[in-house]
Amino acid sequence: MKHAGLLCMTLLTVMLAGTIPVSDSLAGTITGMVVDDTDGLPLPGANISVKGTANGSISGQDGRFRIENVQQTSPVIVTSYLGYVTEEFPVAFSGDDTARLTIRLQPGLLVSEEITVVGTMLKGQAKALNQQKNNLNVTNVVAADQIGKFPDANVGDALKRIPGISVFGDQGEARFGHVRGTEPRFNSVTVNGERIPSAEAENRTIQLDLVPADMIQTIEVTKALTPDMDADAIGGSINLVTKVPAEERISLNAGGGYNLIEETGGGRYQVGGTYGNRFSDDRLGVLFSMSYDDNDFGSDDIEAEWGEDDGNILLDEFQERTYDVRRIRRSFSTALDYRFNDNHVLKFTGIYNWRSDYENRFRTKYKDLLDDTFEIVREVKGGTKNDARLEDQKMMSFALGGEHDFGRLDMDWQAAYSKASEDRPNERYLALKTEVDASAAAIDISNPSKPFVSLPSGISGGVSDNGLWELDELTEEHQYTEDIDKNFALNFTYDVSDEFTLKFGGKIRDKQKRRDNEFYEYEPVDDDAEHALLAQAFSNLEDMTKENFLPDDKYEAGTFVSNEFLGSIDLDSDDFEKTAVLEELAGNFDAKEQVKAAYLMGTWELTDRTTLLGGARLEHTSNEYEAYRFVDEETPLEKVTGEDASYTNVLPYVHLRYRLNDLTNVKLAYTHSLARPNYFDLAPYTIIDEDEYYFGNPDLEPTLSKNVDLMIEHYLSDVGILSAGVFYKSISDFIVTRVTEDGSNEYYMPVNAGDGTLTGIETAAQFQLPFIPGLGLYLNYTYTHSEIDNFSIEGREGDDLPLPGSPEHTANASIAYEKGPFNIRLSANYHSDFIDSEEGAIGEEEWEDRYYDEAFHLDLNGGYRLSDIVQLYVEVSNLTNEPMRFYQGSEKYVAQDEYYDRKFLVGIKADW
Repeated sequence: MKHAGLLCMTLLTVMLAGTIPVSDSLAGTITGMVVDDTDGLPLPGANISVKGTANGSISGQDGRFRIENVQQTSPVIVTSYLGYVTEEFPVAFSGDDTARLTIRLQPGLLVSEEITVVGTMLKGQAKALNQQKNNLNVTNVVAADQIGKFPDANVGDALKRIPGISVFGDQGEARFGHVRGTEPRFNSVTVNGERIPSAEAENRTIQLDLVPADMIQTIEVTKALTPDMDADAIGGSINLVTKVPAEERISLNAGGGYNLIEETGGGRYQVGGTYGNRFSDDRLGVLFSMSYDDNDFGSDDIEAEWGEDDGNILLDEFQERTYDVRRIRRSFSTALDYRFNDNHVLKFTGIYNWRSDYENRFRTKYKDLLDDTFEIVREVKGGTKNDARLEDQKMMSFALGGEHDFGRLDMDWQAAYSKASEDRPNERYLALKTEVDASAAAIDISNPSKPFVSLPSGISGGVSDNGLWELDELTEEHQYTEDIDKNFALNFTYDVSDEFTLKFGGKIRDKQKRRDNEFYEYEPVDDDAEHALLAQAFSNLEDMTKENFLPDDKYEAGTFVSNEFLGSIDLDSDDFEKTAVLEELAGNFDAKEQVKAAYLMGTWELTDRTTLLGGARLEHTSNEYEAYRFVDEETPLEKVTGEDASYTNVLPYVHLRYRLNDLTNVKLAYTHSLARPNYFDLAPYTIIDEDEYYFGNPDLEPTLSKNVDLMIEHYLSDVGILSAGVFYKSISDFIVTRVTEDGSNEYYMPVNAGDGTLTGIETAAQFQLPFIPGLGLYLNYTYTHSEIDNFSIEGREGDDLPLPGSPEHTANASIAYEKGPFNIRLSANYHSDFIDSEEGAIGEEEWEDRYYDEAFHLDLNGGYRLSDIVQLYVEVSNLTNEPMRFYQGSEKYVAQDEYYDRKFLVGIKADW
């Protein structure tokens, strides 16, 4: 990183001195920008060509383009864009052999020799499809205009509309993405091409719900990597492109709504805005954007664990939970660029996302239901901030880069800093317990999807001062995790000839990840102190029973100690004895990882219809870890330093694109990719919990994949697409937790457990119905079939298991209507069930496997344009009240069933 500043200063000095040659004297250079004539926004993916020649260019995310070696005999530029009128522009060169154009295209379709105006919905589709059409590799693109037409709060919700992507939710919002049947660890998430770190404590999974959908200009999902991309994306790479400066733009929006879930639901309020403009004769571009969303909601949940007794599956543990959540999401972004001249530009982008979750949880747990006597624990989770547990997650990414043209040689570079963190201060738990004779209770599992525990009187109503309840635990924890990335990338592009381009470069990524948790138990110093605590607790009870508990009305929460009382307890008083829980602290670790990469690739225009891209990427990874060894609570923790580990991967890539015609592409690719092990799995920890032993594994190898993709895309002139393709992945060394037994002891360790294959079919259709003007359909379906081979988990070697996180079916459908100022869209999303990708989802026996159940979501949104500037909008989410459901072994045995109810939002947008 320290060399990046020196390089920037050197380049800046050379540019200002004017010593860099731009072009030869026999040909000219045309530069410019393509924008929408109605709103001034850039049009990425526009096709700009010199009439009568094969010379041309594709506009970038900022709408800018550059065409070199243009003969100066009155050239004419032809600009085409799906959904816009094709235009021709004569060019006049200035004395320095350059020409600058601002190309303004009119949205519209040529129908029966007349221009039909394109509506706002189609303009979003047009931007996405033009970029997708011009990419050499297999990608899907969603533009900001298109995202705004779905009721999606964050980029995770927007992603589930893309073919081959399913999402894993949290509290009713999409959090983690599964691309083409691969678990989240197998996919990368980047901002403006730079990998963003994870605020998750143990793994590399990126929280997609951190980023509001309205902060992003484009979402690009690359499903077949090229050598100039980071290789750690087996399923795909999700790139979030932030907004860029264009012509003057001001936009504002404000909305409000309500979450209908009973008692724990509440209002939702959001505001946002963007300002962008260009100054100093177009040299300086600035853009600022912000978003604020305050959402008061909750969820109703039941959870179960099942055990085996003499071949029968019986209920071993059951929980009833009520969540009360307030989620505040704030986001700020900026983009600056300065153009010294047509050949050199400096760029800065930054985005800062901050999500605060205030959560109270009220949980009733029935433990050891297979025993003659079982235990009931009533637990309140909260904190000292607003009497709720606060989870602060932050993600920031800042990048400074440059693009430089030296004639046939182009160079670009980028230095980036990214950080993600999660902070949970003063997270408190207070639990009271009592014991019940199993003969005095009734356990009903006649419907194992809705098991029920009937309790004797005096206990069924919840906590009360009846002498039956005693203190189980009182704890406070401070969790902190941070993940920091520092990157520098340098790329060169050399035009060897008009048909062949060579690109090469490298990248260094330094990563630091640490978890630093504190965990304390508090016990009253004597019986008097305990009696005083319980007396105060019993005088601060809250009835959490709902008339309409969404999993089923038969579950009655009853009374709990209030979260206000929990937050008010003075744990520093002399009434409590404070003890650090070493077993919890043993999960802390410190990791350093460095990835050095170099690549070489060439792009060869074999014919005017056939393009070949080939190359290879080398990535060298090295790791350093510090962790802890825990034996028992009486023995101090021992810090353990792992030996430095490193490995090198060489990954080849070949892409072939054949254009059947101007609107039809055939894309074929053979690529290699990888997924690095989760951080905590690599840490050299040891945790001994009585007869259970847990170990990290610094010798883990990365998971590797060989990928084949074939895709046919036909783009429709009325801003649509028909596409179909197949893909195949041969995956080796995927990682699961192995459980082995030695007498009464059990040993747990993450291992490279086997290989697998994944085969899929992906289809999409997006078109306007000709018999009803303004009516359009958006459809996609993906089928995946996965198998595990060479499985090294004892007892499961012969089982026919799919890869974790791999749904067999995913589908999207939406029908949209737009006429004049009015638009409306009904959207459906479906995925089938799959084995959960979380640790422990694959059990020692088949009936223990944990599955994420199938889900079908239905959403509605619409708008009405009051003027060219102002538009009203309405969104209704989760019309079907679809739960997040897991099951154990068989669909009928519920593991979790969590409901969120419906949500609606209305608001107003203004764009100048």
